[in-house]
Amino acid sequence: MSRTWFNGSLVEGPLAVDRGERGLLLGDGLFETILVLNRTPLWGNMHFLRLEAAAQELGLAFDRDALDDAVGAILADAPRGHQVLRVTLTRGSGLRGLAADGANPSLLLTLDPFDPALMFTPVTLASTAIRRNPASVASRHKTLSYADNIAAAREAAAKGADDALMRNIKGKVACSTIANVFLLAGGTLVTPARGEGILTGIMRQALLHSAARAGFGTQERAVTPAELRKADAVILTNSLRFIRPVASLDGKQLKQGDLSPLVAILCEAARLQCGQDPRMVDLAPSGR
Repeated sequence: MSRTWFNGSLVEGPLAVDRGERGLLLGDGLFETILVLNRTPLWGNMHFLRLEAAAQELGLAFDRDALDDAVGAILADAPRGHQVLRVTLTRGSGLRGLAADGANPSLLLTLDPFDPALMFTPVTLASTAIRRNPASVASRHKTLSYADNIAAAREAAAKGADDALMRNIKGKVACSTIANVFLLAGGTLVTPARGEGILTGIMRQALLHSAARAGFGTQERAVTPAELRKADAVILTNSLRFIRPVASLDGKQLKQGDLSPLVAILCEAARLQCGQDPRMVDLAPSGR
């Protein structure tokens, strides 16, 4: 069951979009994708605060009360199983010119079923020549301008890999096209720092916050590709897929350390917040 909320109400069928909509014409907007369990957005407040901070930097109008009302409307009586909520905020329609302000910002929410089989599954990576620029707004924020990520993902797919490893302009590890990167070195989780051209992911933050309770130390710093090949394990973190072990990089197998304590601590945090462990699948016919 899928649902759509657009600019004030739930919508059935196709959307009527203004011909001057800057999100469509220029990618002038932001988005968040959020796992919903038991009708509860997992780490929803963290997602919404990130969206608000990015909107303020880009000069996009943001109304938290209106967003909360929209989320409540789209989740009301929704299935209790795994869902993905996407929130898209654009500048709306405006005058021509890149610096123009939108007179009517647009807020679009969609809710769709999410397949839990996509969570925790191993992933293969292929390096891409496409680089992340730490000074770029598009690297720091979850903007609609995803051309680099799309091109890198297509390059990786052409090589037979599941995702691409993206480096920054200095050649250091940044991220994959849809996830943050961690390596395990002994008892320490290491991840590229904020200034390395990464989007500061919500699951990344949750893992950094929870790692000590699972017995791991953490470091945020520059990481070289060579370190990934020597690590005890390499993982990707993503708000929908949680933790995914990296099985290989550029066709070479990587070590597979024990990640079960990390999975357990994150899933327990999700259960406490949403009332459901994300590893448990609701098999009720209606999902209600």
